[in-house]
Amino acid sequence: MSELLTFKQDFTDVYNNPTPVKYLQNILRDMRMIERCEVGSKYAEKDLVPIFRTWATNLGKPLKFLDFMSSYGNDTLIYTNGFQKEDFERCWGSDKTCLNLGKPRQFPVTTWATDISANAISYGIQAGIFDEGSVLDLNNLAEEEKQMLRNRCRNSNILSINSMGYLKDGVLEQILGWFAEGTEPGMLIIGLSYPFNGVERLRMWKSLLLKKFTFFNSVPCLNRRLTELESQKFGKLNGTWSFSYYDFWFLTRST
Repeated sequence: MSELLTFKQDFTDVYNNPTPVKYLQNILRDMRMIERCEVGSKYAEKDLVPIFRTWATNLGKPLKFLDFMSSYGNDTLIYTNGFQKEDFERCWGSDKTCLNLGKPRQFPVTTWATDISANAISYGIQAGIFDEGSVLDLNNLAEEEKQMLRNRCRNSNILSINSMGYLKDGVLEQILGWFAEGTEPGMLIIGLSYPFNGVERLRMWKSLLLKKFTFFNSVPCLNRRLTELESQKFGKLNGTWSFSYYDFWFLTRST
């Protein structure tokens, strides 16, 4: 787990609400993380969705999408449903609208997610963002949970994961190894965050990714606005006084 998280704002109260309304208000909107979603969605629309449609056609079945550390499903929505800023504002703007996605999936796909927040997973399933989901602490998995995750990773086509700063050493490496074992076409979508992930961990992870997968592309963007306390701490350490930064990495499975 990144030692820099001791300086990071704790959003536990936001992540454990029964709906994503406060998540939209406090994080996506107020901290400008919705711009990151917009960048990912627009890139996926142009460069990824056509590939996913071709894979589904060639395989003759829907693809399997996994979202690790999913929160309420914003990453799932930008890739599977093409959600952009106006879609999040319309859907997640109030408790009355948050169960009506109003935008279909953009290619044949089934979705599964895991997060430590039971409310986030429950909402995602109820809203139809996730077809299935499991509440898991990835840092403390039982053996049967590890086997379940390994089977899902090996049999999936798309794996989306971010917020790795919360993971203990070795956890991400294990998940990546499971996904690399798959034999069908596969795309890994991983979000690398600076400064939260730490320079040394980012270096190690990038090296591992390039060894296990075929690099497809990367798209940099802002992650979110820093709080005043974060700015004071990270500014002095890293020179990041106003924002944290994010790098979408897209890699394909070697089959």
